[in-house]
Amino acid sequence: MRTQNILEAQDLVSFAAQALDGLGRGDEQLATLTGVDEERSWLAAARRRVSLEHERTQAALGAATALPEFAAARQAAAVQAFSDWLDSIESLERGITDHVSAKNPLIEVLFPHQKFDKLRRGGAAARVYMSEFERRRMSAYVVRLAGEPEYAFLPALLAQVDEARAQLARHEAPCSLGPEALDALRNTVFDQADALRSALVQARLLAEAALSAQPGLLDELGLDAKPRRRATRGPAATEAQPTP
Repeated sequence: MRTQNILEAQDLVSFAAQALDGLGRGDEQLATLTGVDEERSWLAAARRRVSLEHERTQAALGAATALPEFAAARQAAAVQAFSDWLDSIESLERGITDHVSAKNPLIEVLFPHQKFDKLRRGGAAARVYMSEFERRRMSAYVVRLAGEPEYAFLPALLAQVDEARAQLARHEAPCSLGPEALDALRNTVFDQADALRSALVQARLLAEAALSAQPGLLDELGLDAKPRRRATRGPAATEAQPTP
């Protein structure tokens, strides 16, 4: 049974996490009994199979965020990255104030305007501020102060700002992959999701055998359920969420 879309692959990852939890609880139930070492080994084998393919499918999804299916998730990540950059700017201002003073010339050089709450709304004004801050941050005055003993605290704070800015740039970078490369990414996810689906089927059979003497326990642990199927849709029309 071939995986049809990214959302279905993500559903399988979520279902596998629940199955692993159920298999663990099933083993805990058997651990209270005697003479079930072989049955416990079956559950352990099921857990190993599912855990391995679960990790591999998560990795495949994590490597496929350039797909159009993740456009909404990428946009949300970029919004968060911009907020993180502003957090680093505010931390820089507080650090300068705490180590020297709020009236230090460095504050005026870096922060002629400090209405950070308005900047969090985004838009053109926020982008203008970002460009202006970067120009000021790289000014000869700031670079010189960062090398003076009195401002030994400054390089670390500036490094945090630079890293936050780099993270934002990475999130906002346009996708450079062509259609063939995107299809290859998508098929990698589908192939791995199929392997996970197969491992889940095997785990269910092993769990049935291991828990056959425990009426109702299979269903109680959620091991009798099956992952749902998603209707096939165009890749760009399917919005996927980040994989945890």
